[in-house]
Amino acid sequence: MADGNGTVGVGVVVRDADGRVLLGLRDKDGEPTVWCLPGGAVDPGESFERAAARELAEETGLVAGSVAVTHLVLSPDPGVTATAVAVARDVRGDPQVLEPHVFRTWQWFPDDGLPDALFPATRLALDALTTGSAPDAAASYRLERS
Repeated sequence: MADGNGTVGVGVVVRDADGRVLLGLRDKDGEPTVWCLPGGAVDPGESFERAAARELAEETGLVAGSVAVTHLVLSPDPGVTATAVAVARDVRGDPQVLEPHVFRTWQWFPDDGLPDALFPATRLALDALTTGSAPDAAASYRLERS
């Protein structure tokens, strides 16, 4: 959901059988070319989980069997104010470029071989997921569901 102060978004973490994370090379007119997680804005009235599954399917064609939101990261950057970190499980399909005006390609990366040019919200999301916190964020929260 977007407003004048930023966006509430979701970043979707998808891992392959080797534990590598899926990143897309985002090449959108007027923006720097960076690697990022599948994801995007949460629509009004939409849950983080539904937004994650929708964005994953829209951008990559992948279908998640389930989605769990594990962290919420508040960015110091005014562009994306809050990002829910969603982990997709039981994912079916092969990643495809379904939005060629936004993405050049999708590629799998090991955690110790991530590209330097990461979208800021993606870096914060992956930091929160791998270390439990995102030190460069305004704040990060580990979510526990009961």
